[in-house]
Amino acid sequence: MFYGLLIYGIWMLYPGRSYFDLSKMFTLEYRDFLVEGFFLTIWISILTLIGSVVIGFILYLGSSSKIDFFRYISNIFTETVFGSPLIVFIVVIYYLIWKYLPFESRLYGGIVALTLYMAPYMRNLFEGAMKTIDDLQIQAMTVFGFTKYQQYRYIILPQLLRVMIPPLIGNLTFIIKGSSLLNFIGVPELYNQISFVQYDNFLAVEGYILMFIMYLMITIPLIRLTKFFEKKVASWN
Repeated sequence: MFYGLLIYGIWMLYPGRSYFDLSKMFTLEYRDFLVEGFFLTIWISILTLIGSVVIGFILYLGSSSKIDFFRYISNIFTETVFGSPLIVFIVVIYYLIWKYLPFESRLYGGIVALTLYMAPYMRNLFEGAMKTIDDLQIQAMTVFGFTKYQQYRYIILPQLLRVMIPPLIGNLTFIIKGSSLLNFIGVPELYNQISFVQYDNFLAVEGYILMFIMYLMITIPLIRLTKFFEKKVASWN
C-alpha cells in the first residue's frame, strides 16, 4: 500500500504526467526484453550468493590459519574490496583481467566480479557467526577426536547456518541491487534491458518508474523474508 502511494505521489508530482504512458514499455516488441532481464538478474544474484559464500568461507579459513601467507592474502584481499567502490571493482576485474583470459562471456565475467566483491562480506559473516560457537564445544570435539572436517560438517556449520540465514538474505538483496552495475560491461540484466527500451522510445521517466517497481518486486519479499528469519532465530535462542 505504502509503495503504491509513493509511486502515485511521484506520478502526481511529475510535470509531464499528461504524456506519461507506462504501457509503451510493455509492448509485444519489448516484453521479452523485460522478462529476460528480470529473470537474468535473479539468476546472477543466486549464482553470486552461492559463489561468494564458498569463497568467503575460504577467506575465513585463510584469515584464521596459522600460516602467515594465507592470513596475509585473506586480509589484503578483504581490505582491497572494502576500499573499492563496486563499479570500479567490476570494471577493473572485467576490463583488466577477465578480457585477457580465454573467455568471452560478459555475463560470467560480471558474476565473477560480483562474487569476488561480496566474498569478504561473507567472510565477515562467518567470523561473526563463529563467535556464537561456545569454546566448550570446541574442546569437547577435540576430546572426542573429531577431525576438522567432522567438526565443521556435524557441529559448526549447522549452527552457523542458523545464525547466518538472515544476514545472507540481506546480502542477497544487496547483490540484486549491485547487479544493476553490470550494465556498465554490457550484461543484459534488468537495468540494461529497461534502459534499452527506455532510450529506444524516449521514455525516460517511464523507464525509471518501471525499474523502481521491478526491483522492489524482487527485494521487498527478500526484506520480509529476512525479518521472518530474524524472528525465527530469536525464538530458537
